[in-house]
Amino acid sequence: MAFTLLPFFWLIDTTFKKDTEMFATIPTWWIQEPTWSHYLWALNDKGLQLTRLLMNSIIVCAITAFITGFIACISGYGLARYKVPGIGLVVILIVLAQMIQGPLIMIPWYKMASAFSLLNTKSILVLIYGTLTIPVGVWIMSGFFKTIPIELEEAAYMDGAGKLRTLFTVIIPLALPGLVAISLYAFILGWNDYQYALILTNSISAKTVQVGIAELMESMGSTNWGGLMASGVIVILPIILIFALIQRFLIEGMTAGSVKG
Repeated sequence: MAFTLLPFFWLIDTTFKKDTEMFATIPTWWIQEPTWSHYLWALNDKGLQLTRLLMNSIIVCAITAFITGFIACISGYGLARYKVPGIGLVVILIVLAQMIQGPLIMIPWYKMASAFSLLNTKSILVLIYGTLTIPVGVWIMSGFFKTIPIELEEAAYMDGAGKLRTLFTVIIPLALPGLVAISLYAFILGWNDYQYALILTNSISAKTVQVGIAELMESMGSTNWGGLMASGVIVILPIILIFALIQRFLIEGMTAGSVKG
């Protein structure tokens, strides 16, 4: 943990230093004159405009996580509970969908986005991230639903509950760990994506925070290293916050999902 977290702590420490301290011959942990100027630069419209980029990323990733969780939940339940002709082919296609990604389909995605006037929009990113996360989500949720005893559903039917009510009030709470896990996976995948956002977006209204930070690294002239490091800290914070908030639900879901005799 020390090996992993030490660079992150050094990153945070450096963001509060002035440039003269940052590039000192002998670097130290001690901050002589703390400053917020790097964070102000990152959040200011005259700098990276990180606030707008963060909002773009949050919107895209939140929608992707919601759609992934909803479709994976319904489809995974269908795969786990209903045996219909061709179900084996569906499973094979789900696996193949994960194998054909990345640079292999960059050009087709670009042409499709252009044909449907979706270039430089958040919608195209949501669609692409969905193709990455939904197959995995369906596979995982199908496995979770298979571990839930079907006797629980039969008992709910005997009590007068319909299929939808049984699914949302009995089954899904028991599969909550899987649902939370795939939603978090979808959010993080979209948050960390760079290649699709780089190719398909080019304006401040659509591009994500990863593209914005990369542009700082590749820009001509002197680099504002303090602002770049402050941007890195700000970008990491939402993921840490989400983990802190969701950890409780993961534990509760695991407890609720246990079958007690």
